[in-house]
Amino acid sequence: MNTEPMKKTLYNDVQSLLDAIDKIVVETDIALDVGCGIVPMNYFRPKLHIMVEPWDEYSNILRKRHSDDKSVLILKLGALEALGALHDKAVDSIFLLDVIEHLEKDVGLKVIAELERVAARQVVIFTPLGFMPQHVEAGQPDAWGLSGAEMQEHKSGWLPEDFGDGWDFHICETYHSKNFRGEPLEKVYGAFFAVRNIEESEFVSSLSLSDIRRPLPSEIALRKLQDSMSELKNRNEFLEEQQSKLGTALAEIEAARAQIEADKAQLQAERAAVEAERIQVQEVRGSWIFKLVRKLTRGSRQ
Repeated sequence: MNTEPMKKTLYNDVQSLLDAIDKIVVETDIALDVGCGIVPMNYFRPKLHIMVEPWDEYSNILRKRHSDDKSVLILKLGALEALGALHDKAVDSIFLLDVIEHLEKDVGLKVIAELERVAARQVVIFTPLGFMPQHVEAGQPDAWGLSGAEMQEHKSGWLPEDFGDGWDFHICETYHSKNFRGEPLEKVYGAFFAVRNIEESEFVSSLSLSDIRRPLPSEIALRKLQDSMSELKNRNEFLEEQQSKLGTALAEIEAARAQIEADKAQLQAERAAVEAERIQVQEVRGSWIFKLVRKLTRGSRQ
């Protein structure tokens, strides 16, 4: 039995929490997305994305949206029904995002146990911190303007203490300030991610699974953009390298020119000194000649 201590990490704001989870989620080949509604998890694109959604309208939208994508398998089943049909360690990772609070507490606990059984590498759960009231009247539209209002009712509240050993908790105590309609709540509610990284076992991973995904147009465009950005980055690095070399060469030229100017100034100083000595010698010589001439002149007169 796993007896690892409970680990809690607190975040001051929503974005810090989401940024941290982006780094924590493990990219795997087979992902099970339980109760995904019409917005499946988008942390990465697995080679096989199994979307479990019991509500008929949501399931039909998913089926239509992903009809040409062989990497997506849609199961119109409840959480326990879908999980119960799978072998131990049957999928790499499982996501249960904004789902468990819509289940009765006893059902939610059973779902958690099944998640731990079925996942081979990682389980990621997201839910409000404690019970966050959410009631939708019959006939009212849900957050997407569809008829799944009854699926939006909150039936249970969850805390890290409700989970067993081996889970890590990433918590923001000021996550929810508005309801699913975008209206301000009377009080701010927290939320948390519960992450369970499964210990390695004898389970054979799906690393050899061929990639049967059909790339989305947005993925193709993103890939082209990434290639262009990579090429631009390489060209920019080359230009920066050449600019650095040119800067070094210019600095060397400037240093050489400064040295030449210094040598020139020194030569001029030396020339000036020689010229001064020459003038001084001439002056001295002129002085003796003048004295000698005067002496000779005086002698001749006598």
